[in-house]
Amino acid sequence: MRIGFIGAGKVGCALGTHLSGSATVTVSGYYSRSMASSQTAADALNAAAREAAADSDAAAAAAFSSLMSAVELSDMLIVTTPDDAIAGVWHDLRALPDDAVSGMAIGHCSGCLSSRVFDGSDEAGVSAFSMHPMQAVSERFPADGRDQLDGAFFALEGDARVAEAMSQLLTSLGNPNRTIDADSKTRYHAAAVMASNLPIALWNQAVETLRSCGFTETDARNTLSSMIRHNADSFCERGAKAALTGPVERADTGTIEAHLKALSNDALAVYRPLSRALLDIAAAKNPNRDYDGLRTILSPITE
Repeated sequence: MRIGFIGAGKVGCALGTHLSGSATVTVSGYYSRSMASSQTAADALNAAAREAAADSDAAAAAAFSSLMSAVELSDMLIVTTPDDAIAGVWHDLRALPDDAVSGMAIGHCSGCLSSRVFDGSDEAGVSAFSMHPMQAVSERFPADGRDQLDGAFFALEGDARVAEAMSQLLTSLGNPNRTIDADSKTRYHAAAVMASNLPIALWNQAVETLRSCGFTETDARNTLSSMIRHNADSFCERGAKAALTGPVERADTGTIEAHLKALSNDALAVYRPLSRALLDIAAAKNPNRDYDGLRTILSPITE
């Protein structure tokens, strides 16, 4: 299967590298608004293939000069542009002469959007799908050559036959995956953001609070790092109830009251609602423990 990419940024390059690890996949190439970007992506992928010496006669990835070239040399296209550009790329593809995309599978990697962004795909003879890796991708091509999507979970959605084929491909590459409904896509992505991005705000507020105690930023991060990793591992391995410790879990009203008095307004804006969110988990863990006092002092402040 020849897979071409529309978009030569971090996700497109990482996914091309990853999928090229399958003997059934040939990355046909990259198309981007910048020919230089397309060329560097193709060159890096080809250099990695040569270094791996998998097959000296294997077809090289191309830097496509046009959308039509990408269509003509690919069986499947994956759009890896920013989300706001996906619909525009699709409309450009549909506008190609002679129903050029008819019979193709076309997907995207947005976590929030579903395959419905490819409006009129059925009429165009296109099998539309989406595949989203629940993984942070930080580089186009890491200097150490690592596969940034090794072991990453993928959510699939869209045309059933294509989703099944991609599920089999990803499974063969060692990626857990599942198919979700189009209506669930935005909530799924919100969950990923909660787990990946929002904790950074919490950790940063912890660092700022330690800085107010005289720590440097580096010292604060080093102080927190072991605890953060331990708690993340505990949550992933055992779940929220088993991982939960601390003054909310113990119903330690005095400690919580002291925290509320000591923290800055910025820290309280994080501390209070998250502590309140822990109460149901704590009550489920300790059904015979009284949390009414904590519920009272953690109640939202009304003007």
